[in-house]
Amino acid sequence: MLNIISTGNEEIDRQFGGGIPSPSLVFIEGAHGTGKSAISAQIMNGLLTSKKSLLCVIENTVKQHIQKMKSITFNFSKPFVRSQLIFVPMYIKDAKWTNNNTEKILPAIKEFILEKIDKVDGVIIDSISPMVNNSKNESILDFLSFCKEIVAMGKTIIITSHSSDFSQATNTAIIGTTDVYIKLGTVVVGDKEVKTLKIIKILGAADTPEAGFAFEVDLIFGIKIVPISMANA
Repeated sequence: MLNIISTGNEEIDRQFGGGIPSPSLVFIEGAHGTGKSAISAQIMNGLLTSKKSLLCVIENTVKQHIQKMKSITFNFSKPFVRSQLIFVPMYIKDAKWTNNNTEKILPAIKEFILEKIDKVDGVIIDSISPMVNNSKNESILDFLSFCKEIVAMGKTIIITSHSSDFSQATNTAIIGTTDVYIKLGTVVVGDKEVKTLKIIKILGAADTPEAGFAFEVDLIFGIKIVPISMANA
């Protein structure tokens, strides 16, 4: 059964047509510094508030990630301590990243997810970039098929990626495979740069979603919608 989960931010919920459909495969694409982690954290916050348990694959150490999220108002310490939120850091001290090593990351993460999936309601991968640096297109598409199988089990998966991670053909396949596809960017308004979110696709929204919006990540208030026309963004 498809449910609509609030992100915990009423304005973002309204832009998304009510919230995030769950279960679903959510893909958040954007260049460095466009707010991918902030948007995924906002969705995570909504899932955790809805009493969902999550497995979160991260690039940094657990301490670094929790501190980074706290700096933009998201406090994941309590759900982590209560085991509602399980972190899987890809950071390995003194590890040497070779082509051979990175090719093995995607299959290893797949196996780990399979081991834990019965204990969680959703999976967040922030970001998938280190896993696909040397992966073949076939391996990436196989992982996406795996994600769809997990979604069919009633789980929600959120993946963030850099814009340059995939070939055009693979990116087209990703858009077709996902239930929610969000593209982030930046735009200069006057003398100020703001972040932009364009909704490429949302399947199962409660209401008609907007085309997108501009936003800032405020260190006190979190994600704030910026009132500019996306037609000019």
